[in-house]
Amino acid sequence: MKNITRRRFVIQSSKLLAFIPLASAMGCVLDSNLDPEDSLKKLIYIVGPWTIEDNLIAEDFAKRFLKTDYVNQYLSKSVTLIQSLYKQISEKTMTIKEIDLDNIPKEEKEILINLSKQLYNFVEVRFYVSNEPTWGQCQGNSKWHTRIPK
Repeated sequence: MKNITRRRFVIQSSKLLAFIPLASAMGCVLDSNLDPEDSLKKLIYIVGPWTIEDNLIAEDFAKRFLKTDYVNQYLSKSVTLIQSLYKQISEKTMTIKEIDLDNIPKEEKEILINLSKQLYNFVEVRFYVSNEPTWGQCQGNSKWHTRIPK
């Protein structure tokens, strides 16, 4: 504590404060009384390509996805599916590196595969994965297409 500067203190405390929303979100996953829409949002976060830094993009996408007609086929089984995936979810990041489909019942496995196929068929998600700028966005860098995908 003798050698700590104000700047170092602010940086270290901001790292701690940045972790608090993630911890509260993980607490929501552990809740067994999830409603279908919340559990479907969590499935979209898990299956989708978004990183933790791009949480706002994932939330915006999930809100818009829940307003579409695609949702009806996933809402009924989303709670049981999130409960079956609970053992595979990382407690630190609320993500899954690989999904072990052998431990999931057949019907839920099909729903999970269909959801992931549907998500990655959207142009917005494909643009995000390939690190391309969104439609209508000015290209500040003329060599944007040479960047490595995320």
